[in-house]
Amino acid sequence: MCQGVPSAIGLYVQFGGGVEQHLGLYLLGQVLNIIGYLLVSGAVIWVVSEAYLGRETALGDALRYAAGRMGRNLAAAMASGILVMLAALLLIIPGIIVACGLSVAVQAAVLEPLKSGTDGVGRSWSLTKGYRGKALGLYFVVFAVVMVVFIGAGLVVGVAAAFLPILSVPALIVFTLISLLVYPFSSCVFTLFYYDLRVRKEAFDLEVLSQHLGLEPAGA
Repeated sequence: MCQGVPSAIGLYVQFGGGVEQHLGLYLLGQVLNIIGYLLVSGAVIWVVSEAYLGRETALGDALRYAAGRMGRNLAAAMASGILVMLAALLLIIPGIIVACGLSVAVQAAVLEPLKSGTDGVGRSWSLTKGYRGKALGLYFVVFAVVMVVFIGAGLVVGVAAAFLPILSVPALIVFTLISLLVYPFSSCVFTLFYYDLRVRKEAFDLEVLSQHLGLEPAGA
């Protein structure tokens, strides 16, 4: 729902003569793509969080939650991206370390009552201390799974276009639909990682159980 329209615009621009012929439409698609990304990532984070806490979820609730936190989501994502790029300019290794340290910045910004989205950066850096190697492993897992899906879909598209050129357009549309299904995977993985870190470092499960029982968590 969130990425369908910008994806359709992208396909139309591609088949309709390219960016030069439809610059305005292309820019509109890019803006909608950013908005769609913020909605998708925010909604996925909320859905996975609710599932982790054993609560029922609904599509409308997830989208409303994501829409209300788009600013925090964008601020955390931009701050993390800028810091990673600055670190990568020094050397590749510092960039990787910073990326791993900020791997749950968006999750913290979306789920926690922080003062601003950029506070998710510091929160993530604190949570991932001692577990950045695990974050790197998860990045590799996400990359591997996504690449397998894209390479497999790309091979199917390429074979279909080579043997039956008339199928090139439908095959590309199918490839785009498959990419939409893969789109939320990273947010799912790192939302679970966020809760894993809270369980390991803050005994989060005990806190949630105490709240459900109406008790004060131990050591509060």
